[in-house]
Amino acid sequence: MIRRWLLCVLVAAPALSGADKTTDTMLELLRDVGGLQEQIKALQKSLETKLADLGQTSADQARAAADQAAKTTAALGDRLQKSIADQQDRQTKTLDAAAGLEAKLQTVSGDLSTMREALNDLTASMSRLTTQVSDLSAAVKALPAPKVDASNAAALPALSATDLWNSAEGDYLGGKLDLAMTEYTEYVSKLGSTAQAPDAQYRIAWIHYSTQDWDDAAKAFDLLLTTYPDSKKVPEALYYKGDCLGKLGRWPEAAETEKNLRQRFPNDPFAKLSLNIKPPAHL
Repeated sequence: MIRRWLLCVLVAAPALSGADKTTDTMLELLRDVGGLQEQIKALQKSLETKLADLGQTSADQARAAADQAAKTTAALGDRLQKSIADQQDRQTKTLDAAAGLEAKLQTVSGDLSTMREALNDLTASMSRLTTQVSDLSAAVKALPAPKVDASNAAALPALSATDLWNSAEGDYLGGKLDLAMTEYTEYVSKLGSTAQAPDAQYRIAWIHYSTQDWDDAAKAFDLLLTTYPDSKKVPEALYYKGDCLGKLGRWPEAAETEKNLRQRFPNDPFAKLSLNIKPPAHL
């Protein structure tokens, strides 16, 4: 279009001015314009090439980014699947362990139930046995005393130590404390040198203690201490003697007795219990 316009100028130029100099100038301008157009075309071609190169690079970068994203996603998926599999495995193991524990608990529960039933049966049997012993003892006592000829009295066998002890123990356990007291007293008086004599004396003192006869209990415990100083019942006797003296208000004697217990038997459980025997705060 520029060339056409210049050509028209050239055609019209002689009619307007008729100057040759003007025509040369216009031709030179036309050449310059042509060169400019060639430069513009070259620039456009160079620009198109660069844009194409740039588009190819962007496409390569996009493909590389897509590949990297795919790899990252695949790796993430693998890790997620492994984590889920590990979690399921742990849950399975936990459930198996819980099932095993439940089975063991059921076994223990069954054993406890069996043991409880056996204990109940044993308790019932002991109760029936106690009743039978009590009935038998009552029946024996209800029998009329046999008449013994004085001339033959010396020939009758004396009651053995075992029989006397068993009779006293049966009455004691059956709650017949008065009768048991008589039998224990007879045992000590007749068989005071036997191995069970200290236990019989302890029973006498304990019966007094259980009936809150503090004075006679203190005397009976003291008799055990003086008569059988090497008995295994000595720590208990000291403790209960001091307790009886305290209940009688004889606190100096009680304190001395408990002090003696702690000095002689410092590791005995009754020595620790003796610390609780002390006068009221107002005394």
